[in-house]
Amino acid sequence: MNSKTLLNTSLLSFVLLVAACSNDTTTTKDATFNSSDSLTSEENKSATVAPGKYDMVISDIPFPFEILDNLYAKKVPFSQKAMNEVASVTKYNLYNSKAMNLGIYGADLAYSVTYEEFQQMGAYIKATKRLAEELNIPLAFDQTTMDKYSKYKDNKDSLTRIVYDSYNQVDKSLKGDDRVGMAALVVAGSWLEGLYLSTKTFIDTPKNSENSSLYKVISEQKQSLLIVVKLLDEYKRDAFVSEIMTELKGIASEYNTISNDIAMNEKQLIAIHSKVHALRSKIIEGR
Repeated sequence: MNSKTLLNTSLLSFVLLVAACSNDTTTTKDATFNSSDSLTSEENKSATVAPGKYDMVISDIPFPFEILDNLYAKKVPFSQKAMNEVASVTKYNLYNSKAMNLGIYGADLAYSVTYEEFQQMGAYIKATKRLAEELNIPLAFDQTTMDKYSKYKDNKDSLTRIVYDSYNQVDKSLKGDDRVGMAALVVAGSWLEGLYLSTKTFIDTPKNSENSSLYKVISEQKQSLLIVVKLLDEYKRDAFVSEIMTELKGIASEYNTISNDIAMNEKQLIAIHSKVHALRSKIIEGR
């Protein structure tokens, strides 16, 4: 298995398994987003969800490697400025904000890997480590992992293995937890950041026969968007989620202007980016 395939598998596994906590018949909805450090047994029994429902829904939401791979293949320049600043990690105080930004930083990490920007990876692994710890997930980026990164910082295959092992640990930690809502926000954050990075860095590139496939990939994100909205709909009573859903539906309205028979044009790309940028800005500002 080559390094690209391994990393795709590892990070996608994280996105799929981050919702593995939905295997039980009881999960938390509103209480999931409580900013307290722990949930009572009564809160954990406050809502019921069909077994396996979230596993199936989340399995239809791809980690943003296809878009990022297309950006790289079409020689769209890498932009560090497009990524969420690692210094912003200190601004996220509430669990829901931490969860969405954990997803955002995960997509930024994938972006760095795709472009082989190894010097960016260390800071984003540390940011992801911090948020994972603050979300009460046992250490997935421990000192041993950080030492390995330092040792193999110029070796893509080794770095890929380090990330793979780290996200496997995140998977193991989340299995059995009753934090489906938190998992949904992580997935939503990673999806949103993948779309943001793509539209942000590609928006100034004139459409031509060489890059038309990227327009197609961005256009196809509508299906994942609808799945994200469906997933978060279970938690719409929460004020944070309700606000996110309103913004996501605004993005969906822009996607609805695209005909199934006619390719996306530059004007539609700009309109979608504008909506994505507005939502992403609210999330990374912190709360």
